[in-house]
Amino acid sequence: MKRAARNMHVCASSETGISMQNQIDSTKPAFNGRALLLGIFVLSGFAGLIYQSIWSQYLGIFLGHAAYAQALVLAIFMGGMAAGAMWISHVGERWRNLVRCYALTEGLIGLLGLAFHFIFTSVAGFSYDVLIPAVGTAWMADVVRWLVAAALIIPQTVLLGMTFPLMSSGLIRRFPGQDGSLLGGLYFTNSIGAAIGALTASFVLLPALGLPGTVAVAGALNLVVAALAWWLARDPEPLSSVHAPEAKTQAAAPAATGGVLLRVTLWSTALSGAASFVYEIVWIRMLSMAVGSTLHAFELMLTSFIAGIAFGGLWVRKQADRSADPLRLAGWMQIGMGLAALLSLLVYGNAFDWVSWIMDALDRTASGYVLYSLGTATIAIAIMLPAAFFAGTTLPLFTVTLLRSGHGERAIGQVYAWNTVGSIAGVFVAMHCLIPVLGLKLALVTAAFVDMGIGLFLLRRQAQTQPQLARAMFAAACVLMATVLSVTVVQFDPLKMASGVFRTGSAVWGDNTQLVFYKDGKTASISVVQQGGFNRLIATNGKPDAAITIQGKPASDEPTMTLAAALPLAAHDSPSDIGVIGFGSGMTTHTFLGDERVKRVDTIEIEPAMVAGARAFGSKVARAYTDPRSNIVIDDAKAYFSGQHARYDIIISEPSNPWISGVGALFSKEFYEFIPRHLKPGGLFVQWVQLYEIDDALVASIMNALTPVFSDYQAYISNTSDLIIVATQKGRLPEINAQRVLQGQVGNDMKRLGMASAEQLQLRKVANAQMLRAHGNLFGTPANSYYHPLLSLRAPVTRYMNKEAFSLVILQSQRLGPAMLTGALNIRQPLPDNIETSDIGHYTGENDTRLARDYADFLRTGHSANEQAPKTLTTAYLLLQAARQACAQPQDHAASALLADNLRQAADITLMALPPSRLQGIFIEPAWLPCKPEHVSEDLRQVLNLTSALARRDWTQAREQAQQWLQQPQAHEGDNVWKEHFGDVALLAVMLDWARHEKWAELTQAEQQLGTHVNGSAVMSQIRMMLMSMADAESARANAASDR
Repeated sequence: MKRAARNMHVCASSETGISMQNQIDSTKPAFNGRALLLGIFVLSGFAGLIYQSIWSQYLGIFLGHAAYAQALVLAIFMGGMAAGAMWISHVGERWRNLVRCYALTEGLIGLLGLAFHFIFTSVAGFSYDVLIPAVGTAWMADVVRWLVAAALIIPQTVLLGMTFPLMSSGLIRRFPGQDGSLLGGLYFTNSIGAAIGALTASFVLLPALGLPGTVAVAGALNLVVAALAWWLARDPEPLSSVHAPEAKTQAAAPAATGGVLLRVTLWSTALSGAASFVYEIVWIRMLSMAVGSTLHAFELMLTSFIAGIAFGGLWVRKQADRSADPLRLAGWMQIGMGLAALLSLLVYGNAFDWVSWIMDALDRTASGYVLYSLGTATIAIAIMLPAAFFAGTTLPLFTVTLLRSGHGERAIGQVYAWNTVGSIAGVFVAMHCLIPVLGLKLALVTAAFVDMGIGLFLLRRQAQTQPQLARAMFAAACVLMATVLSVTVVQFDPLKMASGVFRTGSAVWGDNTQLVFYKDGKTASISVVQQGGFNRLIATNGKPDAAITIQGKPASDEPTMTLAAALPLAAHDSPSDIGVIGFGSGMTTHTFLGDERVKRVDTIEIEPAMVAGARAFGSKVARAYTDPRSNIVIDDAKAYFSGQHARYDIIISEPSNPWISGVGALFSKEFYEFIPRHLKPGGLFVQWVQLYEIDDALVASIMNALTPVFSDYQAYISNTSDLIIVATQKGRLPEINAQRVLQGQVGNDMKRLGMASAEQLQLRKVANAQMLRAHGNLFGTPANSYYHPLLSLRAPVTRYMNKEAFSLVILQSQRLGPAMLTGALNIRQPLPDNIETSDIGHYTGENDTRLARDYADFLRTGHSANEQAPKTLTTAYLLLQAARQACAQPQDHAASALLADNLRQAADITLMALPPSRLQGIFIEPAWLPCKPEHVSEDLRQVLNLTSALARRDWTQAREQAQQWLQQPQAHEGDNVWKEHFGDVALLAVMLDWARHEKWAELTQAEQQLGTHVNGSAVMSQIRMMLMSMADAESARANAASDR
């Protein structure tokens, strides 16, 4: 009964409790669980870092990823912790069993963690659906979002802020005389747990469980910690010195004489915390340009920083108690931290060459990516860990200083709170003042000078002897010299920083390259580089976002940026209001404003430096800056759309590659569900998807996120690897009226890019709704979402491996397989004879058409008008020779094999790339064969019947001919050569005709019955798999519709 009563009032204060504790010998505590408590504090740190990482992602979803949003998320997190620490510093001294109070606090954190996902989704949905639209004005919408975001995590952050003071004060009570050792030990265990938590969350928990599962794991760990701490704290704590009657009398002296020391210590720890967070932000920004701005890279950098702090705490746990003057030792640590930060600038200057060496040494494989991550983590450790080590020593030393001076337990919470408040200030000052105004290098130098200034002040203040004063003066000289040298001698090469070495493996640009623009912005560093005199490229943290040729042949990015605007303009009857997500080069906005029907274009961009840098493209993007209809907004798109109640005729999202941290959210299911709320009736949505540095499975996750939300959609490829999807929320997509964009200012832009006709525009169409659904279904990848961010987690690996989305990239080709697929499904048709191809060479389909025309001309006439053609027409010449030889020696299997091989190459090049009129004499009544086909082989006759039907686009006859041929047994062993070369063409013809008529069961049956003995190239096999996936997806849709 007595134990139960004590547990019920574990955190209460009473004179009875003090009296009971007076009876306990404080020099011989009954409690023996010091090591175990330090051990469970590892778990606490592990869970705490998971919360910080996961809450940042949750609130990033709610607030957006603008610079001020990121800063506010961190401010809320750390502000809550500061409030909790400050509150516990005032009330904790009266509590009897602090470790059990700690256990209760961890338990509450765990329960809130388990419920967090449900609370967040409910509150976020209510806010965006009801609360924000109801407030009326944009600034009030922002206020509401900030308040809601704060309310979501402040309860947990306040509780988290209480844990360190409670645990440290509880241990100090139980183990008096070991303040420095205990504080350093706690700092080490908590920080090492946090470092492990950062890695585990990103590399294990998040991929396996998503955000909801990961935050639930953290909550469960908190409950485990609570249970262990409760059991270990079953014995009462010895009396704290602040409770003893005699101590209360003696406390008056520190209160009267120690006020100055208190203020000096608290201000020192606040400024030190601010400088430390400036370091962290600057280092992460600098390293992003060397190793890439991925989620994995960020977590490895964060782990390096926290590990440094942990080892600093481990070192100081012995030194603090031995030091006669811990405040003077803190001064030396502050100077060491500043000098190590300045030294990191020298180390960073070599980081780009080190990354280049790592990239050259490793294979571009998944295992190579693991080694690459370890290598880049080593670079991060070399840069961050030394200064972080010194940072880890200062908080325990400042705390021990106040404890020794008689300020009592409350000093622990006060130091922790002031350090946290300083850290908040450091975040805001770094992101909004130091980096944008001074740049990354000088921002770090400034923070280092603050740290060293604190150290010099403390050394001078604590100097009691002449030698100590002399050492302080020598330290001042060293500080001054190091600062001057770091400013004048250490120079960063902006071209090297803009090189994107983490993608290319090279930190060196080619000849005739110059830097046109460079700016360290709030969220990223923006550069514009000019190559070869006229080609300019804008990059974010070294990642190219757009390239434009100022004079001469257009760059390959220009068709993408222009078509992203031209396609919806051609489809929409009255596009007056446009929303563009992402400024990039400004060319998309510029193109929209070339249409007189457009009344307003809102372009939402997070980074102001991007808008400033894109001015370097001059007249190519001028309308984005000078046209009065252009409205450039610096904000997060989701936040702006909601706050403004904006509704548009066209919304286009053209973010950077999804492997970049935070960008994957713009390819998520929740984002696509959000977009239709801001489309007018009949509005169109356009999504730019990069098909490079990503694989098919990840692109499928985008398709599975997008396709369920919209009713109809089509896809175009603008160059070799950029996909543009146009979608509508209801009904069918309107037909493209190309004349709308082939005249006026937009028409001039299109003609400059080699797109002067409607036929050239339709040639770039590669997929309809059925194909995009089939692609999503083929790879079985779940939809990318806010809460299961597949792109952020997996795309960094595909970027390193230089993957491409093969099954979509091949669709731009006019070669046999892809063109059969797109032609049979009436997605696109070959260019008519009277339409000339562009010589710019950006689009594979036009290049294939040009080659096919030359090939056909050579087969008819024996020569080509194109001077470059003979180099590529060797197979046409060989086909003519093989045909003569096979007709002369019909029993010669080698001659038949040579004919079959060259005929297949002719079919690959010309059969689907040219209209029927241009295939006359090639596959329709072939004139190049000097004998009847049956004279050579019955199989040749059937092959030519099949190819003739395909050339005439008679898909039903092609299917019937193909089925008949494939079902025939081989008459002679040598005849198998024809099915080896054309069996896959015949099978594809059968499957495509069934697909044309949406006979999905028959399509599947054809593959199962005829496909077992049919081989084919990787391209043809991929198309067959796509058709099988289409049959599955469309059958499932039909069944679902019938069930409704």
